[in-house]
Amino acid sequence: MATAESKGGPWAALPPGLRKLLIEAGAIAGVIAIAAGLVYHFTVHTIRNTRPLGGVNVDVAPEVGNQTEPAFAADPSRPRVLVGALDQLEVYTSGDDGRTWQRDRSPTLPGRMCAGGGRPRVAVGPRGREYLAFLVGSFCGDSLTPSVAITSRACPHDRWGPVTRVAAPTWKYGFDDAPDLALDGRSGRLYLAWTRSLGPTSATVVVSSSGDDGRTWSAPHPVSPSLRHPHRATLAVGPDGSVYAAGIDATHGIWISRSTDGGRTFGAPRSAAPLRANPAAECALTGPHSDSPLPNEERACAGPDPTLLVRGDRVFVVYDDAADNGSQDVYLAALDRRLRPLFRVRVNPSDRDRASQSLPAAAVDPTTGVLSACWYDTTFDRRAHRVWFTCSASRDGRNWSAPERAASQPLQAADLLLVRNGVFAGVTARDGVVHAFWPDLRVVDRELDVYTASLPEQAALAGG
Repeated sequence: MATAESKGGPWAALPPGLRKLLIEAGAIAGVIAIAAGLVYHFTVHTIRNTRPLGGVNVDVAPEVGNQTEPAFAADPSRPRVLVGALDQLEVYTSGDDGRTWQRDRSPTLPGRMCAGGGRPRVAVGPRGREYLAFLVGSFCGDSLTPSVAITSRACPHDRWGPVTRVAAPTWKYGFDDAPDLALDGRSGRLYLAWTRSLGPTSATVVVSSSGDDGRTWSAPHPVSPSLRHPHRATLAVGPDGSVYAAGIDATHGIWISRSTDGGRTFGAPRSAAPLRANPAAECALTGPHSDSPLPNEERACAGPDPTLLVRGDRVFVVYDDAADNGSQDVYLAALDRRLRPLFRVRVNPSDRDRASQSLPAAAVDPTTGVLSACWYDTTFDRRAHRVWFTCSASRDGRNWSAPERAASQPLQAADLLLVRNGVFAGVTARDGVVHAFWPDLRVVDRELDVYTASLPEQAALAGG
């Protein structure tokens, strides 16, 4: 008489319930294996960034929490010295060209004043004096009525001077937003531009200046009444003392204006470049059909992210915009010192897979004249899920080197969209070295650290 084992083998000898459980387990394991194979194929196996790595990656502030808005500058009086600040006014200094970093003194805020979480801006004068501008609230948690403040100190590691509010609010709920800082290296004069609330339904870009290291400031005045919904102001000073201001607005796209009287008056704004994707008309408002401005343009008006640069008699604006293929590209618009257009070029190479290049930052090396631009780039990931912070260099603004990776590792593109106040990178350059700073998630999931890399300009240009 045949046994159950002889008729069906060991499988038939198993109880029916156990056989069903094993079948289900096998099916689940198969699904997991297929999914793992797809994940490997689409997110790991096919993602191989072949661009050269420009420099060693350094975590600037591993002990500090979420960091999204770095601002750093090179000291023209002290070779190899870099200084910068993060979101909550944490100050860091490097004395070896960015290889190592030391936590430095932070400014002392008076009374109930609290860092407003706004974008810090840093400048260093020709004798090494450091300037730090930022947003402050009347109390901690004040996100509705921040104001622009500034402080300075004589040298690294010194104590910061008194914090000065640049201007009183224009009305009960007046606010300042998105400041930018520029320094005239010849005269030592400081310039600030920012978005300023003028009333319940009115805000515009204003400029103020100081000739005494930021202790007192001129009354802020609008760049032009013709600007419609202006945002994201950026400043630069030319070698002849001319002050240039640029930004985005609903009429011009990228607007630009020039002052030849120390920032007291500006000429009529001109269009430096049109924008296909222009958020200016509807961003930083209380609602889609509202006329009430809010101090949140750094996130709400993200997109073009313009940076204004001046070199000799040339003026450049680096920004991003929608590309012909529906993705995002980084562009440069060049003008002469009288703001007559010269040319407009795409900074990043053309791509076949609709890669996205976004959130650019740019700088000009005052010692070599080389222009540098850096951005987040999804090239090499066809699904655009991962991005590498990437840089390129140019001698003339028209021809750009083959991009290099600043970041040694990619990060998830979706994570950049989860940050409350937006994500901003920074670039400074001096003595033939580009120092790139960018928020990165490689250490703690969904919490950003600022990383830096030092990229030699000649290496980038030789590779291009």
